[in-house]
Amino acid sequence: MTDRHPSLAGRLFSGDNVATAGAMVLDVMVIALAYAAALLLRFDADVPQRNLEFTLLVFPVLAFVYIAANVVFGVYRTIWTYGSLGDILNLFLPILAATAVIFGVNFWVRERDLPLSVILIAGELIFPGMAFVKMRSRLLTRLPRVAVASQRLLIIGAGHTGQALVRELQNSPGLNYQPIGYLDDDPRKLNRRMHGLRVLGTVSDLELQIPEHSVDAVAIAIPRASGKTIRSIVATCQSAGVPVRIVPGVERWLASGHTNALRDITLDDLLGREPVEIDFAACSQSVKDRVVLVTGAAGSIGSELCRQVATFQPMELHLLDNNESGLFDLAAELAGVSPQTTIKLWPASVIDAAKIDRVFNQVRPHLVYHAAAYKHVPMLESNPDEAFRANVLGTLHVASAARKYQAGTFVLISTDKAVRPTSIMGATKRIAELLVLALARESERTRFVAVRFGNVMGSRGSAPLTFLKQIERGGPVTITHPDMMRYFISIPEAVSLVIQAGTFGGSGNIYMLDMGQEINMLELAERMIRLRGLRPGDDIEVVFTGPRPGEKLREELVADFENVDPTDHPKVMRLTASTEISEAEILRLIREVEAVLRGDPEELRRRIHLVARKFSNDALDTLDDSTHDHAGEPATP
Repeated sequence: MTDRHPSLAGRLFSGDNVATAGAMVLDVMVIALAYAAALLLRFDADVPQRNLEFTLLVFPVLAFVYIAANVVFGVYRTIWTYGSLGDILNLFLPILAATAVIFGVNFWVRERDLPLSVILIAGELIFPGMAFVKMRSRLLTRLPRVAVASQRLLIIGAGHTGQALVRELQNSPGLNYQPIGYLDDDPRKLNRRMHGLRVLGTVSDLELQIPEHSVDAVAIAIPRASGKTIRSIVATCQSAGVPVRIVPGVERWLASGHTNALRDITLDDLLGREPVEIDFAACSQSVKDRVVLVTGAAGSIGSELCRQVATFQPMELHLLDNNESGLFDLAAELAGVSPQTTIKLWPASVIDAAKIDRVFNQVRPHLVYHAAAYKHVPMLESNPDEAFRANVLGTLHVASAARKYQAGTFVLISTDKAVRPTSIMGATKRIAELLVLALARESERTRFVAVRFGNVMGSRGSAPLTFLKQIERGGPVTITHPDMMRYFISIPEAVSLVIQAGTFGGSGNIYMLDMGQEINMLELAERMIRLRGLRPGDDIEVVFTGPRPGEKLREELVADFENVDPTDHPKVMRLTASTEISEAEILRLIREVEAVLRGDPEELRRRIHLVARKFSNDALDTLDDSTHDHAGEPATP
């Protein structure tokens, strides 16, 4: 059994007490030197024997008064390794108090063997002496380092984050950076000094400042800097051949408990999307102590859904996917996230209607997130039958079971490729949206909603991951068209907003996530090449492969016939349309397509597209122009 009450010796010789005792000893030495110097100054280095002997006699009392004052004022509770100017000023108060007490007592002594002037001189010397002793580790780090080959570091941003970085580098010689100054766009800071370093200019001066000050590296210390700003800085540094780093932020330093001063620029930094904030209370209320089922749980979106849902402490979390290994690994990960949640694995395919019905009969979920789908555009163009089975019939099976067993909410994960679809993948997801809208009209107990968003950064098979693999292999990086544009969102942000959208009232809504600005795929590939310290075209070849069937040059988020309305969250919009479709009608159309699944692939493809466009104002009688304005990319999420 562990002893909760340590011995007296253990308490006395604990790390804190030993450190405090050491600090007191150093302070006594400072007091002794101060009084010795004061005597020498008062008597012109010829101290009378009587005064010297008396001072030695009363010195224990003098030292006790100063040490006691430090204890009362909490000086020994300060961690001086991280001491500030305020801490030094706080040190002045106990020294002043102790000096005043000693002076006052000695003032009433008629025959003074300890002159009043000696007391005052000693007090003036004790303050800087103690301050130096306590701040010595910090002061010494500011001395010139002659033996260390430090990189000359220029800091972008002279705010709190930039100053925190300077303090960390000054206190940590091992980081091998020598900060030389700041760049900041605040005109009030120009030519001002902070922590001994001058604000040399604005961010626009970066190109000139690098050679002028022999800069070896640049650090971005601007919290929540936009992607445009970061991209501009990175481009300038890359042109100058100078590496650029970024500060993770003071908040992350504090959260981690230690300082990781600088890190490499990531793709997320270049995109510059601000961290999303959700209504935690509303999300928790919709999930906590509920039974939740996630289809496609082992996929990129599905697995992150499970991770985030688990943090809201559902009573049961059911993971359904046909990837048994992925399910096993995910379950092991989630066990440590929410130990009180019962996690159940269902290795099954949404195409199997009978199995889906049995699962729902056993689980009786309150909340269903339907993320299971086939998504790779070129592959599905060649396999329209499998796309229809997974994306349409799979959605039908899961949504029908959700209604049959009275789930509270059903959330379909959709895609921007469902807008004016030109690919089989987009067309099947549009039919899934129409199915959800139809079921919502005729369901009383179950809410049906869909959430639509664009490409997900870092999902399996996504273009950025493909580019990264190609760069690591030495190239070439393949892009289908130089004008290819895509919207991107991070996996955690997309999932957070999906959970948020599931909390909104009403049924039969399609929600669209704010995707920010379009990204040119060629520019994205070139940035990724440069981030590896390589040159596009020289070190890594960029090859244009030509358009592939089914892919658009530019994606759309909203159809012409859809209106965009705000919701309670600024990054989630509600889409409304005059589209009215009955459950009977959409089921009839689905069955007609299903009837030709084993027939001619071209006829199947044509029918899928016609159903997807049937309830759109932009519906076309033929598909003759369905592939105009197309281009491909390595892979689309």
